[in-house]
Amino acid sequence: MEKVRKIMMVMVVASMLVTTMLTNTSVVFAGGDTLPPREGEQGYKGDNQPSIHGYRKQDILDFSPETDQYYDFMRAKVPLQERNESFKATQANPMLDQEVNSLTLAGDYGNNFFNSYQYNDKFAQNVFNYWQYLDYHASWHGMVTEPAPDSLFVPDAPWWERKYEFGVLNLPNPAYTNAAHKNGVMTLGCVFFPRTEHTDDFVYKDENGRFPLADKLVEICKYYGFDGYFVNAEERLSSSFMPVYEEFIRAMTSQGIYVQVYASNKYGQNNESSWGSINYYNKDATEFSNWVKHPDRDQAASSLYMNPDPSKSMVDGSVSVMNSLGLDPRETVFNTLEAGQTGFSGKRGSIYNTLDENLVPRTGIAHLGTEMVWSGIDEQAFGHTGNNSYNDNRRGNSEYQKYIFARERTWWSGSMDQPYYSNDGNYVSHPTTDYSQEEREELLENILNATTNPYLTANNPDRGNPDEGSDLEGKSYQSWPGLAAFISERSVIDGGNFYTNFNTGHGMQYYVDGEVSNDNEWANINIQDILPTWQWWIESESEDGETLKVDFDYGEEYDSAFELNQIGGYNGGSSLVVKGDLTAENFLRLYKTDIDVSKDSKAYVTYYKSSETDGTEMSLGLIFEDDPEKVEYIKIPSSGAKTNHWKTKTLNLQKYKGRQIAAIGFSFDPKKDEVQDYQMNIGEIKITDSSCEKLDAPTGFKIDKAFDTTEMYVSWDLEDYSKVQKYNVYAEYSDGEEVYLGGTYDDKYYIKSLYNPTEVVKIKLTAVGADGIESPSATIERDYSEVINNIEVSENEGYLDVSWNNPNVSHSSIKAEVILNYSDNDSKYTETFDENATQGTIDVPVTDGGQYTLRLSLLDSDGEVISYTDHSGLLKDSYSDVYEGKAIYNYGSVKLTGPTSKDWWHLYATQDGKTIKFKNGAEYATRGVDDLTNIRVSGYSGEIEVILEDYNGNLSEPVKVPFGN
Repeated sequence: MEKVRKIMMVMVVASMLVTTMLTNTSVVFAGGDTLPPREGEQGYKGDNQPSIHGYRKQDILDFSPETDQYYDFMRAKVPLQERNESFKATQANPMLDQEVNSLTLAGDYGNNFFNSYQYNDKFAQNVFNYWQYLDYHASWHGMVTEPAPDSLFVPDAPWWERKYEFGVLNLPNPAYTNAAHKNGVMTLGCVFFPRTEHTDDFVYKDENGRFPLADKLVEICKYYGFDGYFVNAEERLSSSFMPVYEEFIRAMTSQGIYVQVYASNKYGQNNESSWGSINYYNKDATEFSNWVKHPDRDQAASSLYMNPDPSKSMVDGSVSVMNSLGLDPRETVFNTLEAGQTGFSGKRGSIYNTLDENLVPRTGIAHLGTEMVWSGIDEQAFGHTGNNSYNDNRRGNSEYQKYIFARERTWWSGSMDQPYYSNDGNYVSHPTTDYSQEEREELLENILNATTNPYLTANNPDRGNPDEGSDLEGKSYQSWPGLAAFISERSVIDGGNFYTNFNTGHGMQYYVDGEVSNDNEWANINIQDILPTWQWWIESESEDGETLKVDFDYGEEYDSAFELNQIGGYNGGSSLVVKGDLTAENFLRLYKTDIDVSKDSKAYVTYYKSSETDGTEMSLGLIFEDDPEKVEYIKIPSSGAKTNHWKTKTLNLQKYKGRQIAAIGFSFDPKKDEVQDYQMNIGEIKITDSSCEKLDAPTGFKIDKAFDTTEMYVSWDLEDYSKVQKYNVYAEYSDGEEVYLGGTYDDKYYIKSLYNPTEVVKIKLTAVGADGIESPSATIERDYSEVINNIEVSENEGYLDVSWNNPNVSHSSIKAEVILNYSDNDSKYTETFDENATQGTIDVPVTDGGQYTLRLSLLDSDGEVISYTDHSGLLKDSYSDVYEGKAIYNYGSVKLTGPTSKDWWHLYATQDGKTIKFKNGAEYATRGVDDLTNIRVSGYSGEIEVILEDYNGNLSEPVKVPFGN
């Protein structure tokens, strides 16, 4: 018989806020930029660590994978998983509709302008945990173009003082794409107009009637494994240009990718006279509908991203026009929140005007800047103002991540007693800049103690009402109740096999079978498990509704949100923990599923009970599709006994064969007596029907590069995702110690450090199936006592001077080989030295500042390689490419097209010997800063002499560029 459960209802209204993408009367910079670790700090960049970069027009036109830096490490390989069909009976609120699409436009691990990585050895990064409420994750932060040097980035300067170029295109982080695809979520790159390159630089046809940039954008999207683009169309255009722009968008979507367009350029059926004009204030899709579909043409854009705060009549118009076009407004119109600008201040919102009579959105929902839960902690909660500062960088400090996790849960799961706060007096009467220490401590405590229960959020009867009063602009607003109020939870968990270790994708340490395998911090969302659908839907039978506390446990190195015995993870960086006084039975719902049960199905539960032995009982709770109102409880034997290690119990599910598990949870029952200070950690849930094929060791495992820094590139043959869902990389040392190095679903991995090896190291690779079982390992060895070390290189014009130390190994000669990385020059430059040589010169007749790899190999008498060591660097740069482009005359000014060369930073221009001045009277234009579209000239025709200067100060030969007749 189903047990009646009482749920504690907290009656204080939660508070978050939203604003417009438009920069209007009050500019609020709610979040800080990512401050890169400094040398010697945790997470400092590796010498050979692959990173992502931005793209300008010419980079896109010239795109070829082999010449795109680090292309081989930037491909997302996890295929997009299919979402389960909606099963409303197990939703927190069955009235909510899975057809209502959801998108966030946000950063990934942060908003690194330089050196954004797939994974790194730093815990305090933004690692997203709420894929169940999303259908699309769109990338939103500037990425610097190649080959800008790191030295240009001044971390404590505001981004608008930059002296480098943000690409018009930035790709989604491939690790985020892998995690998204695992959860059935699409990822989008971002095409941002205007930069110093403009819409008309991209949107044009070639002599064959095709759009070259559209074709290349599709090629890049498909090659790198993401799903489409968000186009930030925010540049005033002529009305005649808009049908061409529409055709450009269609040229991409017709090739099978998704494109969402920001609705700022008016382009509707009945407003032709104002096509192309910018309008931030009309949020009715009627004014923009041709972007998606003209009544007489095929669909162009997949959807529109609307400006925030629509009126009800605007939403009515959006719904009506999409219905008239035969399209679903829940898929094609996204009404929005601007999370990043106003954060948790409790002011301004838009969602309530989209709701129908059942409080279900009539359009899709999107929000910009949701990574502010991480990036905005210093400003919003601690009152930081002004430029970025390493002195106020709590977002990058592991000690403060508990507040970030609480803020993230509040934004997505929702809370009815979350405090609202801001460092901006335009949003709150008492900003956090003015807080006393006592007030700040109270705020932080309230952030941690907010009740985040998606069931309460989804069923809050006030979630459709605006707050009393109005905001500073006189508009109604709504304190943000949490996305779970409007978006139904989704799931990909189906079939006969599922497992999770509650690994969130980062940790203070890495655990293997409950033991610390790597004692260093790490972040790698590639290996994030599918996390609980509901964080945290917990119910209690107690009279007051008091429940156990729930969280992820990262172990003793982590500063936890509440007092507990910190156990850490079982496999990964974290486990699930419940803690508190157990006065009545609690039921914790965790996963929404569609799991088939067969005669061979079993469940495995791995747990660690650190509290004293008592009479409590933990049970696995299963809810089946054919009887969703009932929970079937399967007792876990001896679960009340204290353990000193992880224990795994096997539960036979044969009695349920032929049924489908629709939800999974756990009950915690004190039975007879109340239990104080109860704690249970759950390290793994696994349900398997034994259908997974036993995996063999991976094949093709090899070292591609072994650097003198102990960094390493390794690769292997990739098995289909239906068979293998992850690969793990380990190092085994000569004393038998085994260290976890990382994991991914890919055919390559970058090892950042082998931790000062001196002898033989075995690099081991295992494959992991859908049932969580690891294969035997493939193994390769490297003996660090037998390799050349201490390589030093001086890069000169046309040659390298190299010195090194030889190991005590018999060899006949030493071979040096230089290759150019990610270059269309595939030449190899080699020299051979005698066996006793410790220095030499290698001719490399290239002086373009490009990246190279030098390999020094010990050879035996037959010329076979005994051992080798790799070293990377940059060649001497002694020249700058000349300007190649056009000057287009337009009524007293000239537009210079962007240089085709990557090799430039400054552009000097003269006319008739007179220097042309740029912004603030500068004698040169700075790449990415100065716009080249409106250069004042004398006369109707003539020549401009152009000289380029590269990042190393080299000046090109002058080029005369004609303009006019």
